[in-house]
Amino acid sequence: MKNWITNSRAREKEFDVKVYVRLAEPFWRAIGLREIEMDINPASRVDDLLVALREQYPSLGIEFDQTPPHIFIGDAEASRDSLLNEDARVHLVWPIAGG
Repeated sequence: MKNWITNSRAREKEFDVKVYVRLAEPFWRAIGLREIEMDINPASRVDDLLVALREQYPSLGIEFDQTPPHIFIGDAEASRDSLLNEDARVHLVWPIAGG
């Protein structure tokens, strides 16, 4: 029985998707980290990641409320509905307006 439980837990971990989050100014200052590695559920979207970040780092949620981040996956701009794949590199940047 013990072996089955161990194997079951190992199988559950196999289905986690690891993503890497890079925070730009001022977001990283809210939590003191520039990069975060997170495990999320398969078929998660950027919005799911943002919810998980808010739960784990409440001060980051405050920053997101004040200024929603621009989202990039790799080098491409993404939306909150974008799917996250294994080893996705998500970059959350402060929106900048030019003139």
